[in-house]
Amino acid sequence: MFTQPPDNLQPSHKLKRGPNLGTPWRQANWRFLESQIALLPINGLILDVGAGRADFEALLAGHNHLALDVYPYPETDIVCDLAATNPFRPNSFDAILLMNVLEHVYGTQQFIASLTHALKPGGKLIVAIPFMVKMHQEPLDFVRYTHYALEEIAAQHQLKVAQLEGFYDPMFFLGEGIGNIKNAYMPIIQGSKRFPARALLYSLEKLAEHLAKLVGPGKTSPPAEMRSHAPTGYHAVFLKP
Repeated sequence: MFTQPPDNLQPSHKLKRGPNLGTPWRQANWRFLESQIALLPINGLILDVGAGRADFEALLAGHNHLALDVYPYPETDIVCDLAATNPFRPNSFDAILLMNVLEHVYGTQQFIASLTHALKPGGKLIVAIPFMVKMHQEPLDFVRYTHYALEEIAAQHQLKVAQLEGFYDPMFFLGEGIGNIKNAYMPIIQGSKRFPARALLYSLEKLAEHLAKLVGPGKTSPPAEMRSHAPTGYHAVFLKP
């Protein structure tokens, strides 16, 4: 333990993850990371930053890796806030993973500087970060970055953008909207409005189910090739020269 856990952190529960489990965004994260790990040297050293409950444990099996988090979960090897201190020698890791972590970091510049310091020349910083996603793990949810911001962050730390793609899933937003109506607004609709509101909501849910079958799952694409500017999130690979 190099730093004490935040007082206001709510520890995460362990969830089963896999290529066909969780939201479409989570499934896309799995496929992205699986493809990147396949390109890494088998004897390389990987640092999984913000590893939490080891969501990607199955993908990292057979690779030398360390799990780092700001909280001492049972699966954690190192407890450290890299935005506050850096315990690593320079040029230590072949790859560093940031899977749905960067939005929870307030001191971004110091944090990325620590990661760049720890990467070997030619090493990869592999990133998944949500964009059009509601706040989560509150109150430790601080930022959302556009792909322009991610490119700028890479440039500021002399990292080369090897890959940058968005994950686009319009049905995700429809589902979020229906969920908000159901959980936040339906309980406060009273009197004669309640029955037609419930009937309309039920119809909307059924229409969304059928539309999802026609639209299909979300897809990944370079942002410049998409007419939509509302990705669920981004996947990026940054290289240290």
